Amino acid sequence: MTKKYFFSTFAALALGFVVSCDNTTDDPPNHNTDNSGGSTITGPRILSKVTTGTKDTEEYITTIGGALAEAYIRDASSTNTIAATLTYTGDKITKIKYQDNVNPHVVDNLYTITYTNGKMSAISMDQTAMSTTNHSDFSVFYDANGQLYRIVEKKKMGGSATYTHYVEYKFTFSASNVVSLDKTSMLMSGGNPDTSTASVMTYAYDNFDGKINPYTTLPKEYFMVTGTLFPINFYMLSTNNVGKITIHSPGSPAVPIPKGYLYDSQNYPVSDQSQAIKYVYKPL
Repeated sequence: MTKKYFFSTFAALALGFVVSCDNTTDDPPNHNTDNSGGSTITGPRILSKVTTGTKDTEEYITTIGGALAEAYIRDASSTNTIAATLTYTGDKITKIKYQDNVNPHVVDNLYTITYTNGKMSAISMDQTAMSTTNHSDFSVFYDANGQLYRIVEKKKMGGSATYTHYVEYKFTFSASNVVSLDKTSMLMSGGNPDTSTASVMTYAYDNFDGKINPYTTLPKEYFMVTGTLFPINFYMLSTNNVGKITIHSPGSPAVPIPKGYLYDSQNYPVSDQSQAIKYVYKPL
């Protein structure tokens, strides 16, 4: 029962997060629609929240200088919330603490970030969930052009002294947009991945517009870490706005999720096409 609740809570929050800019009325999405009632900000801005109806499904608390200090991810259809608290060393995010609002916690994760030549190169994660302690070590890889290529996670589950699980996130970019993510999961044996146990989940991101992705106003390091919690949301690292996400699960039909937006005169999304979802910014 505990295990079922653990995974169902993650699934609900992940889906709520991705559909926070969904509900398009056009198929294919009409990316060129302007919203005459949009934002009046004309200078630099930062994303403050994403609302669904009267609920803030995403909220980003920033300092006067625009540094992200806290973030909240709220499930659209329940009271489930994950709070993220960021710690900086200089201008670099070095720790992110995620904790949910249930007792006992399903999400209680502390991520410690390492940088090499100014770029995130490694992450360690300590987790206490349902009275169980887990630890993960992540390695971050870039291609010859400095583009994010892979994130590899090795897990020690249930207090194990050795690695028991392996996860690889492999990214494909087109220009500066993530167009696909392959998440490969498998068990480890003797410190090595056991490929006979491998399972691959693929997320395809298509139909990008030429407008500004609101998540680019926030630090990409936050979304790199958050993406390991909710891999479907790695599209938030893209420069532009995705028009369709397709989920390919092993042994299941592909699930397409269309997305569409209305924009202001500065080329930022201000809502989905039905205007049920709103993007709220604050000036810097």
